Amino acid sequence: MQDYELNLTASYDAPNGFYRELFLVNGQQPGPLIEADEGDTISATVYNNLEVPMTIHFHGIHQIGTPWMDGSPGVSQRPICPGESFVYNFTTAGQYGSYWYHAHTRSYYQDGIRGPVYIRPAADRPRPYDVVTGGNESATAILRELERNPTPLYVMDWTKLTSDATYYKEIKYGLDPACILGFLINGKGRVTCPASETIAAAGAGRLEIFQNATGVQSRFDSLGCLDISAVNGYPGIDNVALEAPGFSAPCQASSTEREIFYVNGADWMMFNVINMAGAFASYLSIDGHDMWVVQVEGAFIQPQRVKQLYVALSSRYTIAVHTGRGSGNFAIRFACSEVAQVTEQIAWLSYNAPTASPPQEYPVTPDVYQDIGGNLYDPETMQVFNDTSAAPYDEENRPPQGSAQHTLHFTLNRTSVVTFSMMDSGALMLPEMEHMTPLLWADDVSQPTTVDTGIQMGDVVDLIIDNIDPVILHPMHLHGHSFWVVSESNNELFGYSSVDAALANGASTVNLNNPPYRDGYPVAPGGHAVFRYIADNAGAWMFHCHINNHLITGMSAVIVEDLASIRPRIPASVINY
Repeated sequence: MQDYELNLTASYDAPNGFYRELFLVNGQQPGPLIEADEGDTISATVYNNLEVPMTIHFHGIHQIGTPWMDGSPGVSQRPICPGESFVYNFTTAGQYGSYWYHAHTRSYYQDGIRGPVYIRPAADRPRPYDVVTGGNESATAILRELERNPTPLYVMDWTKLTSDATYYKEIKYGLDPACILGFLINGKGRVTCPASETIAAAGAGRLEIFQNATGVQSRFDSLGCLDISAVNGYPGIDNVALEAPGFSAPCQASSTEREIFYVNGADWMMFNVINMAGAFASYLSIDGHDMWVVQVEGAFIQPQRVKQLYVALSSRYTIAVHTGRGSGNFAIRFACSEVAQVTEQIAWLSYNAPTASPPQEYPVTPDVYQDIGGNLYDPETMQVFNDTSAAPYDEENRPPQGSAQHTLHFTLNRTSVVTFSMMDSGALMLPEMEHMTPLLWADDVSQPTTVDTGIQMGDVVDLIIDNIDPVILHPMHLHGHSFWVVSESNNELFGYSSVDAALANGASTVNLNNPPYRDGYPVAPGGHAVFRYIADNAGAWMFHCHINNHLITGMSAVIVEDLASIRPRIPASVINY
């Protein structure tokens, strides 16, 4: 048993130079690492010393046999009220790699309630390190050793207002909060103010996308936020006074500390990359260095050597980096990938001694691969990570063939200025559901966003997701399971009632041979994805967009799986909590 205590408190600080209220886990943000070996049991006692209710979701952990530990308020548990505590107990059997924990109440993880989880793989897991090293036994041994304690590399967004204030402004004035004060890397960062010409050049493609979708020519403000007032906000609001996206107060640069990773003479470094943001995905590159992507969301993959990695919201990657440059400082860059903003945060990969003065200036070297918008300087020759071909390294990890017993269809859509739905009916999961009797043991589970088609243990389930929004990419996350992405397109809806129908009509997008294996995956605007999974975990499982303001304004569902078999096992202490 690996025992942890998570003490949630409020504070007032300026991680990027601008003070605001924030939440801490054990006095820090992000919170402390929870680590274990594959097969261990983890016990995490959460003490809520905040003035708001709270739950903790262990993102990517399947909670096999313990769905009441999933941390979904109104679905798997009641919220932890201020001054109370709750003990999460769960096994890591059958899972390894990088995960994270975060608040699943309102958008509070964007205020600081988030931290990493790492499960060291069992010794008999097939590993792809020989592919990375070309069979060099010494280098492979180094990677095996680094696997014990990978270096943390976590990106998160940071806003001027707290998440509650952002939500209230959104509901009252119709303002989609599509603008941040910048990213943090491992909780550190600073605000920079690039020239307007630099922002405009990096965002030219985004202006074109927005104009094609809306017919409106737009611009960026000094924070790099796109003016989306043509489709954002209620009529007559004061965009300037409200600092709506595109109308931010003039950018003020800060000089707070950046994260620095020291090479210390090592030949290789291994990083666990996690996007802990609540609004934006990002593009990652390391000046002058290739990245070997070896693991994605709890599964070793066929390694890819890349210059740039797209890091979707909530996603996790493990990368190996050959550190053979000898000297100098190299920027680790996270650039926002979304249409709504052009912004970048950097950390340093330093070959200097830790006692040397930290680098202060913005780097200008010939080794830069991407601009502040994540645009590659040489896209013809610079390799980027290909999610579609990121099949598991273990060839036994393949989807079941044949027909699915259940096919569920979802339509991702912005139903009003401030509401988002994933139900074909347009139904919304309302915020007050967080305070209802959890569906896991409620007498009536027939909510408009609950899907109960009689799924039983062992059934194969296909989720067909069509994104009819012309601009917004939605990162979809399924609780309680990992899935195979058996079809996807960036520009076409699925167009079939089932995978069988698609195959019968020769659909080229379907891949049942070697698809990616994930627990979250982005669905492109105007595109689709089809997730296939085996129903091997009875419970009530959330399926939702991981953009926080989309989740809390309706874009979520609950998929019911063989509740009758699990309800007799729910502890009375959980039901009566």
